[in-house]
Amino acid sequence: MNLWDYYTVLGLRQGASDDEIRKAYRKKAMEYHPDRNNSPDAQELFIRITEAYEYLISHPYRRNITEDEVRRNYQAWVDYRRAEARKRAEAYARTSYEEFRKSPIYKSTTVIDGTMVFLGLLLATMVIIMSVYGYTYRMKIASSPREEPSFLLAAVTFIIGCSYMIISVIYLSAWIAQQKKKRKQSVHDTHKENKESV
Repeated sequence: MNLWDYYTVLGLRQGASDDEIRKAYRKKAMEYHPDRNNSPDAQELFIRITEAYEYLISHPYRRNITEDEVRRNYQAWVDYRRAEARKRAEAYARTSYEEFRKSPIYKSTTVIDGTMVFLGLLLATMVIIMSVYGYTYRMKIASSPREEPSFLLAAVTFIIGCSYMIISVIYLSAWIAQQKKKRKQSVHDTHKENKESV
């Protein structure tokens, strides 16, 4: 396979972002892992998508570099890393899908969407506020004990909101850690490119 085949096998456009590459690989790996797909060509397809993922995620091909540098990077990959990536992919193909999900390469595909994290926080906050406000408001306007709201229902709703808030905060901290790691990697890549250009 060549560089452009790597995009094609993952179903990506050229120059896709790291997050797009991770999401595409995760989806294709689930579809073609031989433990989940019994077709005769599943193992070979799984190996090819794993090879493509390893190359695309490890090379600064999207940054402002020349075609000649792209070719040199690709040639270095062919010479030094392609066989290693294929061996790892073959080993992953021999494991069960559950074991594969515990592997470092699969774990590297995890992407936390910041928008969903903040929407989760907003929703949890609204559930908590509405359960407290709704209960107190209904208690104020109730003219008889029959019209009073259920304390148990309000408590359950409040607990659900708090649980969702805790989960959202955990995801928020993971998203912040992911963003820090991306920034750190970006700074590292910039320094590396500056050293290479000197």
